[in-house]
Amino acid sequence: MKKGRARVARRSGTNGTKDAVIRFVIEQEMLVWKAAQDRDAKEFGRLVPADALMIFRSGIVRQPEYLATMKARNVAHSEIQEIRGFMPNASTVILTYRTVRLGSYEGIEFPSTPVIESTTWIKRGRRWVAILNQETPTTR
Repeated sequence: MKKGRARVARRSGTNGTKDAVIRFVIEQEMLVWKAAQDRDAKEFGRLVPADALMIFRSGIVRQPEYLATMKARNVAHSEIQEIRGFMPNASTVILTYRTVRLGSYEGIEFPSTPVIESTTWIKRGRRWVAILNQETPTTR
């Protein structure tokens, strides 16, 4: 791949190889975590659309509900480990990784046990958005 084309693939996630698209989507996933930590509703909403669904240990949360409670959340996390992605088709990327979600909601600490995270990203028009996230607790 030519150097100029690689830059376009990284910037937009619309051109290039599957590996380039997956790398781009992984970067977007990191931006979601940063937006949650910074309590940046505008950036979070850009990456996670209104019809997105998040499945936490505490229950199912849609994006509008998450945004409405964002100020009550203090989100931090350990380094994301073992992140992997695959593309079942040209408009879907599924990421999986391990992390520990540290922080609190309304002053109550999140459980500190590790979780396996899975996020499904879809391409809408020229943008990639996170449409489904699920955390699954693990003991190791």
